[in-house]
Amino acid sequence: MEYKYNAEKKRTDKITGVLLGKITEQDGFVPSDKDNLRKMAESNPIDIKNYGLFFLFSSLVKDEMELMENYFSKDVCELVLAFAMFRWAYNTPIKRAPYYYDHDFCSQVFGKKTIDDKLISDTLKSVGEHRTAVVDWMKSLLDKTGNGSTAEFVMMDSTHVFSKSEMLTVNAKGYNPDFDFEKQVRLMYLFSAQTQQPVYYRLINGNITDLKSMALCVEEMNIQNVIYIADKGFYSKENTAMMKAQNLQYIIPLQRSNKLIDNKPLQEANFKSKLLYFLYQKRIIWYYTYKIEEDCFITFLDEGLRAKEEADYVERITSLPEIYTKEKFTQKLNVFGTLTFTYDIKSEKTPEEIYQAYKQRNEIETIFDAYKNFLKADLMYMQNRYVLEGWFTANFIAMIAYHKLYIRLKDIKKLSKYSPKDIIELSKSIYKLNINNQWKLSEITSKNADLFKKIKIDYLI
Repeated sequence: MEYKYNAEKKRTDKITGVLLGKITEQDGFVPSDKDNLRKMAESNPIDIKNYGLFFLFSSLVKDEMELMENYFSKDVCELVLAFAMFRWAYNTPIKRAPYYYDHDFCSQVFGKKTIDDKLISDTLKSVGEHRTAVVDWMKSLLDKTGNGSTAEFVMMDSTHVFSKSEMLTVNAKGYNPDFDFEKQVRLMYLFSAQTQQPVYYRLINGNITDLKSMALCVEEMNIQNVIYIADKGFYSKENTAMMKAQNLQYIIPLQRSNKLIDNKPLQEANFKSKLLYFLYQKRIIWYYTYKIEEDCFITFLDEGLRAKEEADYVERITSLPEIYTKEKFTQKLNVFGTLTFTYDIKSEKTPEEIYQAYKQRNEIETIFDAYKNFLKADLMYMQNRYVLEGWFTANFIAMIAYHKLYIRLKDIKKLSKYSPKDIIELSKSIYKLNINNQWKLSEITSKNADLFKKIKIDYLI
């Protein structure tokens, strides 16, 4: 019991604390059953805990989390990692995180043996309130490549996340490619072509366009060589003029129907003798460059793609003659397999480097697909702006882990058989058991052990 003066009531209040037990003359102190249960919960006595998920996730983001400890306390980093891991594996909301924490081996390793949802919210809020520290941490992610602010081909893209909260100030009705104008926020991301992973994110009001926010993102990250790689619907003279005015670099593809594209070189006899080429994934890519006023253009021709598109169109002439005709086929004959860019890049880049940079956009789209579909993060219910910022930081870490796992599967040519989600599910079957006060690893099949070894995750070391 304690007594505390209440200034509002102008009197002393008696405050009852936790019931510890009772004292009797015969038995002395007798602990309360409820207090025993509370202490048991705080000690986290669960004897079977998932280990595979924690080992997999912490191994993938080991470098990032070590760098994060330079900007946040160890306790904060541990809880952010734990929540990011549960988002990654279970798409968990904040209220379910304590259950997964109790049953995961991270609770044995980290300083907090048990947690509640308020502690998670407070931790995310603390991270969200310190944007400068988060940005400094993200800068260090880019610095680990050895290039820092001089890194080249750091690409920029954005996505939208819906929120119907009435208490946020950043969600607003805005445009997105799906023509859904519900309340949303925008997330701007930067991706390093060298490390093939996201290195920066920023939360933006839902009614602000990419063009208005790009320059501020570049300024905040203090990177000079950011190149915006757009999709085919982005090009317009107004957009390129605005990007030049903001001193932003870009690679923008044009739709094949755009009248600015010069297809004449492809109509000449023996045109290959006049064009240059390079090899991309064992395919010959022909190209030629030209200027229209002050804008630079480059047209590529992939003959492998050209043959496929021609065959597809001819097949459609038979199946859909009311739309596809021989006359239209003849008109399109010189544009099949082509890809045209306009670009403004300050450093000297070869056409091959520009082509490869654009193709890496597919990797970015893979990440955003993962963000929305795998993390189920395209709709959220946060009510506090700063908790939301911390929530996005946790999702950012989960995205890094997902993409690293994707790249490892790609490197060993296993993507056709296993997705990152498959590997995560396999990791959930690996436990540690408390046997005679020692934590023992559960059995793992030789097939799974070999698979994990190939992606540089060895549970048997």
